[in-house]
Amino acid sequence: MTTVTVAGRELVLSPRVAYGAARAEVARTPRALKAWYSLLLVVMALGAVGAALTIAPGSEVFGTTPSFEWGILISAYVFFAITTSGLCLGSSLGTVFGIDMFLPFEKRHAILALLSLTTAFGIIALDLHYPVRMIFGAVFNPSISSAMWWMGVFYGVYLVFLLVEVWSMFFGHDHIHRYACLASSCTAVLAPSTLGAVFGMVFAHTYWYGIFTPITMLVTALLAGTALLGIVFYVVVRLELAGFERGRRLAIPAVRILLMVALVGSLILLGRGMLDGLTSDKVAFHGATMAMLNGPLALPFWIRLLGGLVIPLVLISLPRTRTVTGTGLASALAFVGVLVDRLLFVSAGQIIPTTAVGGVVSQAYVDYMPSLVEISIVLAAFAFVAFVYTLAERYLDLREGDAHEPFHLPGFIKTPLSRLTDRRAAPEPLEPADELAGGEA
Repeated sequence: MTTVTVAGRELVLSPRVAYGAARAEVARTPRALKAWYSLLLVVMALGAVGAALTIAPGSEVFGTTPSFEWGILISAYVFFAITTSGLCLGSSLGTVFGIDMFLPFEKRHAILALLSLTTAFGIIALDLHYPVRMIFGAVFNPSISSAMWWMGVFYGVYLVFLLVEVWSMFFGHDHIHRYACLASSCTAVLAPSTLGAVFGMVFAHTYWYGIFTPITMLVTALLAGTALLGIVFYVVVRLELAGFERGRRLAIPAVRILLMVALVGSLILLGRGMLDGLTSDKVAFHGATMAMLNGPLALPFWIRLLGGLVIPLVLISLPRTRTVTGTGLASALAFVGVLVDRLLFVSAGQIIPTTAVGGVVSQAYVDYMPSLVEISIVLAAFAFVAFVYTLAERYLDLREGDAHEPFHLPGFIKTPLSRLTDRRAAPEPLEPADELAGGEA
């Protein structure tokens, strides 16, 4: 009988044995978990119907128009694409630089990053209607002067690095894993920066245009990835899943640190953008800014500002709310805030008409209402990530491994950071976990 070892478990490659094991597993699955699976499967089924409707030739099932060409599918693509980069950026502090408090991110970030990136690819493929043309065009007719082409290249390479990272992690190839972590961390910086350049180079949409767009995309990526890790580790600690002890002592404080950095950076960049827009003499830029302050985009803008930035920052700053629950709530609010922010970003760049076709004479703003098909696809994307990650959490060993070695930094970098990144060099090993946890109960 043929067997294969996956993540330390022996699996029998026999249909009869697999069927019996599946029935037994379903029987011992808790009722609440079955309800969770059922809900996610229903949402994914609805999304599959919507996806099928987009493929039929001539089918116009999106709410986009010639004057508002990029809808919520583009927003969702950007959201998942930057989330996967942000996950890797946060985890690189442990996997590459060897800082102990970030090591619990290692396995969970890789699974989430891989799921987020494949979901982003699926969404953009549906938005293009005929994704095969994109594949053949990018491969056989490359355009090295196009930021969009380089975005596809970097995210494609990033996917390869993530696959190697996950494979080497669960199959015990530690040497390969070290280099895969380094490669994916470097690409995690290039990919969202290039994605920001795709928007930042569109001169016709002045709200997007500018050098700060790639920078904002990178900071937002860190916020999205950190917030998702905060949600995951809140659940891990509360449900006492694999590695929850180190999650409570190390991962939760690490999430708070990264959230603080990302939230402050996002507020600074948002303030700079609003001030620039209010003082700009460009009609589209100024109009988009006013649309967010007191126009049709005002409600989601203020929800994002207060609920997605200010309140999470307060929760992780006050000693009373610097707890597991407070960090989880701050992460959830920040995560939703990033999603709203990406919707605002894509919408604000198109809401001011720039041509007569867009309605310069007849209306001040361009109207857009997402269709049920678009909404079903986006909801199914979140359901897919949640469903597969739940399976990974249940059946894979996601505890922190002791075999991982940080990538060796050059001497001139390692020397000033040695006390932070190379604790093994100390004459007497310290136990900093309790101090890092901030006295959290």
